[in-house]
Amino acid sequence: MKTKTTASTQQTHQLHYLGAAFILTSFLIFLLPNWGVARTDGGTFTIFCANYAIAFLYFVILFATGKISIRRMSIQLDYFYLFLVLAIISCYSLNREINIFHDSAPWLEAFITLFCAALTFYSFNKILPRLLNQVLLFILGAGVVLWVYYALYLLPLYLISVFGTILLGISLHTYVPLWLVLSLGFGVKNAAAKDRQYLRSFSCGVAFPLLFAIFYVALWHFREQEMTYHNNQYLIEGNQELPRWVILSQQLQPDYLTERILKTDLVYQVPADGFSVWEMPENNFGEIKRHDPLVMLAVFLNGKPKLDRQEKVKLLESMYDARHHAEQRLWSGNNLNTSNVVTQVKIYPEYRLSYTEKILSVHNNLTSSRSQEEAIYTFYLPEGSVVTSLSLWINGQEEKGYLTTKGKAETAYNTIVGQERRDPSVVHWQEGNRVSVRVFPCTPDEDRQFKIGVTSPLKEDNEELIYENLYFSGPSAQGATESVALYLENQVQDLQLPSGYEQMKSSQYQRNGKYEQNWKLSFKKPALASSSFSFGGNSYKLAAQPEQMEPFSPAKVFLDVNASWSDAELDDVWKLVKHLPVYVWEGEMTQLTPENKDFVLQSLQKQNFSLFPFQKLKDAENTLVISKSTEASPNLSDLKNTPFANEMAEKLVLQTPVRVYTLGETLSPYLKSLRELKVIASMKGDNKQLATLLQQQRFIKALPENEVVRLGESGLTITKSSDKETVGNAPDHLMRLFAYNHILKQVGARYFCQDFQEEELIQEAEQANIVSPVSSLIVLETQADYERFDIQKSKDSLGNASIKSSGAVPEPAEWALIILAILTVAFITLKPYILR
Repeated sequence: MKTKTTASTQQTHQLHYLGAAFILTSFLIFLLPNWGVARTDGGTFTIFCANYAIAFLYFVILFATGKISIRRMSIQLDYFYLFLVLAIISCYSLNREINIFHDSAPWLEAFITLFCAALTFYSFNKILPRLLNQVLLFILGAGVVLWVYYALYLLPLYLISVFGTILLGISLHTYVPLWLVLSLGFGVKNAAAKDRQYLRSFSCGVAFPLLFAIFYVALWHFREQEMTYHNNQYLIEGNQELPRWVILSQQLQPDYLTERILKTDLVYQVPADGFSVWEMPENNFGEIKRHDPLVMLAVFLNGKPKLDRQEKVKLLESMYDARHHAEQRLWSGNNLNTSNVVTQVKIYPEYRLSYTEKILSVHNNLTSSRSQEEAIYTFYLPEGSVVTSLSLWINGQEEKGYLTTKGKAETAYNTIVGQERRDPSVVHWQEGNRVSVRVFPCTPDEDRQFKIGVTSPLKEDNEELIYENLYFSGPSAQGATESVALYLENQVQDLQLPSGYEQMKSSQYQRNGKYEQNWKLSFKKPALASSSFSFGGNSYKLAAQPEQMEPFSPAKVFLDVNASWSDAELDDVWKLVKHLPVYVWEGEMTQLTPENKDFVLQSLQKQNFSLFPFQKLKDAENTLVISKSTEASPNLSDLKNTPFANEMAEKLVLQTPVRVYTLGETLSPYLKSLRELKVIASMKGDNKQLATLLQQQRFIKALPENEVVRLGESGLTITKSSDKETVGNAPDHLMRLFAYNHILKQVGARYFCQDFQEEELIQEAEQANIVSPVSSLIVLETQADYERFDIQKSKDSLGNASIKSSGAVPEPAEWALIILAILTVAFITLKPYILR
């Protein structure tokens, strides 16, 4: 008898440990796509089959050993718990193929994982300490509320699933939440019969999410009321210069809850008229769609936010920097990922600049060859940088981009992608040192490959020059491979490279491995080169030139106040400027006095950001604006066609650049764009530097010379001259950088005008082959496509930049001399044979 009991106990332990081992194996298989494995070619369905097979096998073992008995109508719950964990993993594997729920919110993923771990451990409750069982029952009590929610959510599918069981029982996954609720109910009842404290622990667990849900729904309700009151205030003030969404984005708390409210329908599933399993997000927003039970409950009880789609998108853009996700899409890109990146960087130390090429491979994870999707990337560039090349591989052949106007490029791309569904790629300039790249079609047949080239000034830090990698948003690069090749035009001193790089040749280094987004290198700053680059009858020369200062004594000071200002900073600045007339903008220009100062400033500090109306300054030439910024604000393009923007277009073109002193290193997108367009003359620093400038009565020069451009904050300038006799061996990137920054300066305050795209600016962009506010690069499938949309390859142009050929280009006159020399040498060489 003792031997039989021992054998039975050993079998029991073996079944328990086998179930735990199955759970660990199934979970690791489920995670394979997160590690970049089995994401394609039916890989996720294979993973489901594996997880389903493991769950089914364990069920069969339990049935064969009598742990589950239909004849006796009995289930040994400790083993059934392990089967249910396997069933949960199988459910979420199946959901990747049959999308009943969108991807779970991150907190939900973590909570379900915790619940499964707790249920696994609780299956060993007979050998666990009493205190640990109480903790596990608290977690399971909290989890059972979630599974009640899922059981109710799937209720409309129960009848359909009964008839679907003939398909290998796959539809039985619908009932897993119900099985969980029932089995835990019986399990807790049995545990409570032995110890009432177990019931109290479980009940406390149930109460916790219910109370939290009530609290969450109440917060949601109050935040929506807050939106309503801000909207009412907008109507009371009658401010028609800015749209409602701007005022809301200034006033609303930019926290987790506001983001969830704004993303309802766009990202998060919401119920329709009551709970409905069939309701999916109705609008396209380029972010992974999520399922969050708290959002579902809040919307079910409170209703949808009273904002239209466009307002929600604009609020997300300005408050949470969601511009990449808000890009207009012609096709979905949800099933794309970046599979491989090739980065080539050529650095010109003596010219303090770099040229970077990135070749990206885009993979479509679907299996049907008809599954065409559109890849959209946003590249973030260092200040002063410019896109100088674009290529798309068509039928295995690299096809280089043509430069044309932004309007023609948009028309061609939208027509071909939206109607004809063939091969184009386009890159557009965006505000805030960004560009967007679109590639179509991306199919499962092969990885789609494109190349973008960017010319950038190097960042200067005391005696060092720093190169920072270009980074991008777009189809996920998690698990992507990367090869990086670095080429230094000349030897440098104190080169500091990231780990993993090997020297291949003199001044050439390489790294192979996983894709890395954030990396940089540095080296000691060499002497600046004196050579120039010549093209089209002009020469371009680089010079190290600090910011040019000029005498300036402000007659008025304006404080641009928002939430980024601290009370101490306001007090310090007030002490520096209180002897002058000091104003703020609060819907109108208000002069600060010792009596109203505290109240007015505290009111303005409640704004998340500010949009200082430079167009309303009556004496801009003698005015100083002191500002501080957050990283969030609308872009200039977001404000187009508003009364605010129309007034800017009308008045800013008539006034000199406004002098702006910014506390700290951060510039809002609004101020960054105005600085880039030379509408403001901006300096950065702290209170001490501001005090010195005011004391010395000096400030940055507001009107730089026309044929000189400054390259961001690099301390470099490029000068254009019409010296036709000068011939240098400097890289052609000097001309490209000059043209880009010169175009921005010429556009300036006319950016809001409808006619700022003048022919002269377009010709300058074409000659340098650069992407700018007036020009884009596009690749089309055939020459007939270019002709159809009147896109022509410029004959007098630098063409696409290249890693291998970025040096001086001979002038037309030089070409004539070269050809004449070749003919002369040929005649002399062949003369004896000709005269025979």
